[in-house]
Amino acid sequence: MCNFGLSVGDTTPVGRYSPQGDSPYGCADMAGNVWEWTRSLKKGYPYDPADGREDLEAKGPRVVRGGSWGGSRRVARCAFRRWNFPVNFLNDLGFRVVVSLALPSSES
Repeated sequence: MCNFGLSVGDTTPVGRYSPQGDSPYGCADMAGNVWEWTRSLKKGYPYDPADGREDLEAKGPRVVRGGSWGGSRRVARCAFRRWNFPVNFLNDLGFRVVVSLALPSSES
């Protein structure tokens, strides 16, 4: 379950569709509600982080994912990818906070 297709008419709070909308892996809020703004420049696949797409100073459109409350069912999935400039998304653009966990040190 997620917020898409103008069914609610605006964004919804995080967790609104949990736990009934969670994936079999326990992931929640991965699609719908707002487009997920990524730091990646629009570039083709295969993904290559060395091709400049992760340059935070570079100009150009960035990738957005996951659909929004105003989008259709077709785009309300975390694998859906499109691009745009932030000025073109007024009330349906967000972001996810991602933390890279450090691996435990083998030294004691």
